[in-house]
Amino acid sequence: MMKRRTLIAATSGLLALPAVARAQGWKAQRPVTMQVPFSAGGPTDVMARLLAQKMSAILGQPVPVENVGGAGGILGTQRTSRAEPDGYTIGLGHMGTHSANPSFYKSLPYDPVASFRPLSLFAVNPMVLAAKPSFVRSLPELRQWIGANRGQLTVATAGTGSVSFLGALLFDRATEAGATLVPYRGAGPALQDTMNGVTDVIVDQAVTVIPQARGGTLVPLAVTVPQRLPQLPDVPTAAEAGLPALDIAVWNAAFAPAGLPDAQAQVLTAAISQALDDQALAARFAEMAIQVTPPDQRGPDALRALIAREIPRWAKLTQEAGIKPE
Repeated sequence: MMKRRTLIAATSGLLALPAVARAQGWKAQRPVTMQVPFSAGGPTDVMARLLAQKMSAILGQPVPVENVGGAGGILGTQRTSRAEPDGYTIGLGHMGTHSANPSFYKSLPYDPVASFRPLSLFAVNPMVLAAKPSFVRSLPELRQWIGANRGQLTVATAGTGSVSFLGALLFDRATEAGATLVPYRGAGPALQDTMNGVTDVIVDQAVTVIPQARGGTLVPLAVTVPQRLPQLPDVPTAAEAGLPALDIAVWNAAFAPAGLPDAQAQVLTAAISQALDDQALAARFAEMAIQVTPPDQRGPDALRALIAREIPRWAKLTQEAGIKPE
């Protein structure tokens, strides 16, 4: 009986330890670099810096963020794929870099599946359909305008293959607008031209649209997830507004180069999960309308399954739209 009690007590103590402490076999001895395939200041970069700060305390080593922007995230993602699989490089990516890019580019310098070891699906960014000022005030009104002006709508995007391009593509297919998708060199210019009335609408991440909506420089028409956003409580979901096919959110994930041993992978995955459980981090994410992935949905297996679904989804959509890989 005493042995059994001792075993139970020991097991209980082990379960009470942080996840990283339970992931035995590897401990970081130097900084772990977190590579972001986009420029500083964007949503992915902001998430990376908040996550890196928490992970540094958990791992006991600095986690510097390295921005490697360019080519719609391809350059930075390629760099992660070519890093040594030793546990000292983590790369962030999202639905564009790891599921949609194969549909836009003939010869990616990385394979979104074979070149990486998935670590964690850590956050989801809702998107918002927004219009230029003095245009339309609701999604039904926009659809009525489209019906009377087929082929004349312009939709600003941050460039071919960007998440705003994916949102615009999905919107165009759902409404059969025959819209012109206008590519810009980044989200900033795309938002600016929509605010200035150069383009009609934009579908972009909520974190970038909310400040403009609150300031009156953009008119939010619908959010692209099943629930309304606390930051925009009066803005309906696309489904509520009669367009359920406009269902898209930007998932964000962490990867390591392929070939990373199990010991390192388990420690890094556990560190990310432990960081996401931090209430302060969750609160900062919530301020930006970024949703932390629930614990049962953030592991490597869930991420693998998501990518397996997403790649054919975007391939089908781009083929139907007549988009050919460049």
